[in-house]
Amino acid sequence: MPDLYYKIFQWWKTQTYIGVVVFLMVTSFLCGCATEVKIRPAPAVEESTLPEGPMVKRFEDGRQGFMITEVPHMDEASRRDFDRAVALLKDEENKQAMELLENVIEQSPGVTAPYINMAIACRRLGKLEQAEEHLKTALVLFPGHPVACNEYGLLCRQSGRFSEARAIYEQALTLFPEYYPVHRNLGILCDLYLDDPACALTHYEIYSRARPEDKKVILWIADLRARLGWN
Repeated sequence: MPDLYYKIFQWWKTQTYIGVVVFLMVTSFLCGCATEVKIRPAPAVEESTLPEGPMVKRFEDGRQGFMITEVPHMDEASRRDFDRAVALLKDEENKQAMELLENVIEQSPGVTAPYINMAIACRRLGKLEQAEEHLKTALVLFPGHPVACNEYGLLCRQSGRFSEARAIYEQALTLFPEYYPVHRNLGILCDLYLDDPACALTHYEIYSRARPEDKKVILWIADLRARLGWN
């Protein structure tokens, strides 16, 4: 059975780093720092088992990051439906993706990936209540799932629930502090919606140290430091 690889797509400042979950036929991993991505994990890892089967491994060989493994139980037709749904999500064909993901969920109801991707499709279509239900299901299966929390925070922000979004982001960072997309989105939340520039600066800087190629965040940091009089 394949493992899961969580591939992150960058968006603009008001909607950034949404994880579309992809099945691979080989062992792969979600690397929190994304400094090194290989097909096979390092042999020396700290391992913990989470409820309902997901497994987290953290590297102990000098790399920063982790991998999340789940084993979906589905036939080849459902696997093809899932792959097609992911491709449709990338092309913004959200309604068609949802139809395929419904079949996938029937085949493998205990895996987080289809629920997270369904939530992404629903949110894009303005079906926020449906999106929230799918994210809640994913988070029951895997409490604190970093991609699900990241998406849930975006959903709460979109619906004006800013304090709840902050709590969700902070929950994810408690478990996965090296998952840097959440630092970026928490910084945006604090910066634009909560009027908390110190919080925003802290999380922008954490993110920027890990992802210095993101030039927009460097500009945001400079702007915040100027506003705070820290230059």
